[in-house]
Amino acid sequence: MGIRTFSRFSYAYAHQISFNDTNFTAFEVAQDLTNSPESDRVPDSCEIKSVEFEFTADGSATQVTMYIARDSQGSAGITPGGTTGATAALTEGLSSNKSSAVFEIDSDYHFDSSVSNTKKGSIYIIAKVNNATGTPTGNIRLNWRA
Repeated sequence: MGIRTFSRFSYAYAHQISFNDTNFTAFEVAQDLTNSPESDRVPDSCEIKSVEFEFTADGSATQVTMYIARDSQGSAGITPGGTTGATAALTEGLSSNKSSAVFEIDSDYHFDSSVSNTKKGSIYIIAKVNNATGTPTGNIRLNWRA
């Protein structure tokens, strides 16, 4: 058996979603040809490289906490740390109230149809922000290779 090489890479996308500052919320990331024509569905077997948060309005939030789950209920966490999540500081861009954060993942993913509340071609980012005075909104990109 030889070493497997990757022949495809792309990202799944969630567009203009609203973040909660007290509770985790599940966001489905998938192919979205309307809002991000280059996006693609999550393959049944792939390596998840990273997750990007692009806040178009950060509502004064300074951190985002997230984990990746197989299901829309967030109970089948697949990233290290399970369902407690990892936290990253938001980095403000040149425009005020717009910021971003990137999480390096480097984890294998395999679709499992026996998991309830899951959908082929999608994966769920479970996330929340801190200290928001408004309603933070933005986009999520899950980068993968297969």
